[in-house]
Amino acid sequence: MSFRELYMHHVSPTLFGVNGDYDSAKIVVMGIPFDSAATGVPGARYAPRRIREVSVELETFHPATGLDVEFANVFDAGDLPLVTCVDSLVRVVGRVVEEVYDSGKRIISLGGDHFVSYPIISTVARKTGRLGVLVFDAHMDLRDEYPFDCRYSHATVFRRLLEENSNIEVAYFRPRGWSKEEYLYAKENKRVQVLGDEAEVDDWFRRAENVYVTIDIDAVDPSFAPGTGTPEPFGLHPDTVRRIIEETFPRYSQKIRGLDIVEVNPLVDVNDVTSRLAAKLLMYALVGLLPYLG
Repeated sequence: MSFRELYMHHVSPTLFGVNGDYDSAKIVVMGIPFDSAATGVPGARYAPRRIREVSVELETFHPATGLDVEFANVFDAGDLPLVTCVDSLVRVVGRVVEEVYDSGKRIISLGGDHFVSYPIISTVARKTGRLGVLVFDAHMDLRDEYPFDCRYSHATVFRRLLEENSNIEVAYFRPRGWSKEEYLYAKENKRVQVLGDEAEVDDWFRRAENVYVTIDIDAVDPSFAPGTGTPEPFGLHPDTVRRIIEETFPRYSQKIRGLDIVEVNPLVDVNDVTSRLAAKLLMYALVGLLPYLG
């Protein structure tokens, strides 16, 4: 029995109602219902299920490509078991991601707080050469400890990834919530950069060898995405994120190794608008990847 079969729990509905075959699918979806590393309002563990539930209420046809995501050959592997221990999360996620990655598939993950990205990116980094991580996030997540005496939380995830993986480079798109500690660390670290516009994102993609994309929903302004544990004013318009996905994913699909969307919190959402936004961004990501993966 594979680790995927051992650990993953079947869910219904699947994302967008997809019913793909694992062996032939180029993309595998998995949910990671974990929020024990969050420092804000808990509840992101409920996001994988809620994102899937609202996804089947959305229209999934994309006129420009003629692709209907509902009928795409995407395999939804279900959810990992609920764990509350960071060590267990790292071990279980690492095993499943390694198995899926070794089979030549891309992984799309539904968090969960932002710490779920840590074992995914760590595993992908071990399997690639240079790995560029494109981060949409209101915050840098570069603290050394947060909260007090905690080195592994959603506020430290990219600090740990950079320290533990010399082949990782991190690029942020317009972060806006800085601590002085993070600002100084980013300024002094040559493997950290901040991108200010879409042209810079395209140039970064062009120069990267391998890419992983992580979207913390709090990158988007809370007027559009209120359902998150650590909202930060003056955020991105959701159409900016959509446009970057639509323009870069088709062009650089062969470089993209995986994607996650994290920090959606259904417990503080309003009329599911944040879960719907997350689902819609995932739809555009699939449209940008599927026709170009062969």
